[in-house]
Amino acid sequence: MENKELLESIARRLGVLIALQMNVQSENFSTTEGIQVLSRFGMGNSEIAEILNTSSNTVNVIKNRLKKKRK
Repeated sequence: MENKELLESIARRLGVLIALQMNVQSENFSTTEGIQVLSRFGMGNSEIAEILNTSSNTVNVIKNRLKKKRK
């Protein structure tokens, strides 16, 4: 297996683990809280949307609202 393929495989598996953990925590987290947590770990909108089972547009809107609140 080539390095790139190996890294992509690892990334997919980590994505699955993160999604499963977020689903377990979803009883304790709102979508907004989930977006905040995942954003802090440097995840992009599309990755966050996939994990939280929402659209990247929703993630973008919520992140922008959070920025406005901080100001």
